[in-house]
Amino acid sequence: MSAKVMIFSSVHPYDDSRIFHKQAKSLARNGYRVELHAIADFDEKVEDGVKIVGVRRVNKKWKRLKIGWELYRRALRSGADLFHFHDPELLPWGVLLAWRTGCPVIYDSHEDLPKQIQTKPWIPGKLRCPLSRFVQVVEKGLARRLAAVITATESIRNQFKKVKRVKVIKNYPLSMPEIDRKDDGITRILYVGGVSYLRGYREMIEMMDYLPEALQAELHIIGPLQHIAPEDQNRTELEQKRICLHGRIPFAEVQKWLAKGKVGLVCLHPIENYRESLPIKMFEYMAAGLPMVVTDFPLWKEIVESSNCGLVADALNPKDMAQKVEQILSDENLRRKMGADARKAHEERYNWHVEEKKLLSLYKELLD
Repeated sequence: MSAKVMIFSSVHPYDDSRIFHKQAKSLARNGYRVELHAIADFDEKVEDGVKIVGVRRVNKKWKRLKIGWELYRRALRSGADLFHFHDPELLPWGVLLAWRTGCPVIYDSHEDLPKQIQTKPWIPGKLRCPLSRFVQVVEKGLARRLAAVITATESIRNQFKKVKRVKVIKNYPLSMPEIDRKDDGITRILYVGGVSYLRGYREMIEMMDYLPEALQAELHIIGPLQHIAPEDQNRTELEQKRICLHGRIPFAEVQKWLAKGKVGLVCLHPIENYRESLPIKMFEYMAAGLPMVVTDFPLWKEIVESSNCGLVADALNPKDMAQKVEQILSDENLRRKMGADARKAHEERYNWHVEEKKLLSLYKELLD
């Protein structure tokens, strides 16, 4: 009988792009019996060969501790041969699970947690550095007791130097069929991803004031509204600027919007946690053949310039962002060339098929 895998998360929705659409479905396609426990508003269903068991969502952080206990008990009853979890708060349960079952347990680290803590507005400023150092010691200490750690970037991998087995599996998008773009005469600028102050929503809104009226450009901000001030959600004012906050929409709907856009934005603030990150939206724009304007981090600059798929800008300067967007939108030949080169980069380098092989190799190594 094929090996059974239990993937679980106390935070992420069950249809998370990395967890479900990439990892879980890849494993199911390759013969594993996959059971996914994650946030959902249903009890249980099977989708694309993956058995999904719902976990209730809670808003208070301390209540997530109880969910960790619940997931641990589910894991013990699952009969799985390998466990794979996605949240740092589940590390103690992962270590206990490895000890109780003797099965391999994988921790999937999506973010650089110590750096992330230093940007959390709800943590008092004086506590951020000592708490960050404490979390770094605890996270790495617990991770060393697991069979493997998966990281989303090379920079996160460097945080786990003392862990025996670390695999970098980047969050590149699924291979997408080439989009048949039909110009409907509407100039749409897109941002797809979590919407918050540090992700630059205010600068994107202000950027619209600097674009020439002749472009008649629209800004569509698509993704969960995480930390948006009430005064920035005035629908009348946003409509006057041709701006629409869509909120979170289904995965399939995102693809339709990418087909309708003319330029994408990835203008996150220059904080340490973002400098070495690889935001999925950047590579989804590539897959959709969408030229982009990104923050002028050295890593991002190298990616877009080597692929000729976009321009870089100062993410704290809406005027500079507007100038780069205008440069792409006002030159039809440049826009089409960047779009074609973006698609080529997706097909040759930046796609999930490349990363899927690493995931399957790790699972085979651990289960053999």
